Amino acid sequence: MKKNLFFAAAFMLVAGSAMAQGNVSTVDQSGVNQMATVTQAGASNASEVYQENRKNMATVVQSGGSNSSSVLQISGSYGNEAYAEQVGEGNSSDQQQGGSAVGNYAEVIQEGAGNSALQSQVASSNNNTALIHQFGEGNDATQYQEVASQSNFAHIDQAGSGNIALQDQSFVSGANVAYINQEGTMNEATQEQTNVSLANSAQIFQNGYWNYGNQYQNNISALNSALIVQTGGVNEAYQYQEDLSGFNTATVTQSGDFNYASQDQSMLSGLNSASISQQGDGNNGYQFQSEGADLTATLMQNGDDNFSDQYQSGTSHVSTVMQNGNSNTSIVTQSNN
Repeated sequence: MKKNLFFAAAFMLVAGSAMAQGNVSTVDQSGVNQMATVTQAGASNASEVYQENRKNMATVVQSGGSNSSSVLQISGSYGNEAYAEQVGEGNSSDQQQGGSAVGNYAEVIQEGAGNSALQSQVASSNNNTALIHQFGEGNDATQYQEVASQSNFAHIDQAGSGNIALQDQSFVSGANVAYINQEGTMNEATQEQTNVSLANSAQIFQNGYWNYGNQYQNNISALNSALIVQTGGVNEAYQYQEDLSGFNTATVTQSGDFNYASQDQSMLSGLNSASISQQGDGNNGYQFQSEGADLTATLMQNGDDNFSDQYQSGTSHVSTVMQNGNSNTSIVTQSNN
């Protein structure tokens, strides 16, 4: 009797361990021409695929342990593809394509551990492409292309650890391109192209650690372009093109440590150009263009602890500031309102 109890207890222990370490996969398909491929190796991996209507394809490949993958293609979504490959442990990916979404493609590749990726292409979103590539550990990437958002392209590529990236192309946002590339650790990048934001392009490249890049093209902001390039550590850059702001271009290039740059083109601002280039440490550059058109502001600072502030309003102003050395200060105000 004791021997039978021993074997029964051993069987329950082995069965419970197998269940705890087993992989779980759920596939739900309806309609025509749909395909789903799930490959899982390791322990405690989970994947779910939901497809409706036609011409959808989903591929999930997971290797390692405790990875989670979700693919949702529903409600009039056709011609879509979703691909997720996760290598390592504790990675999570969520791909959503639905609400009359047409011709969308979403891809997630994560290697390492503890990475998280979210892609949402929903609500009349069509012809969109979203790509996320993360290598390392603890990276977080989010992409939104939704609510009448069409012909958008978003690409996030992060290598290292602890990087955070957000791309938001939504609310009647069309023909936008957003690209983020971060290498190193603890970098953060945000791109917003929302609320009737049309034909915009935003690019952020960051190489180093603790760099912050933020681009905002919102509120009927049209045909704008913004570029941020930062190398080094603890640099910050902000670009604002919003509130009926159109035909604007903004460029920030920073090399070194502890540099800060801010560009604001907003409030009926159009046909303006702003450029900031800073090399060294501890430099600060500010450019503000508001309630005007045909404005040009250029700032170049080489050295350490330099400061520059350029303010333009009205029409047809040009401001160029070049500072070399250390601890220089310049303030420029131009207005004919």
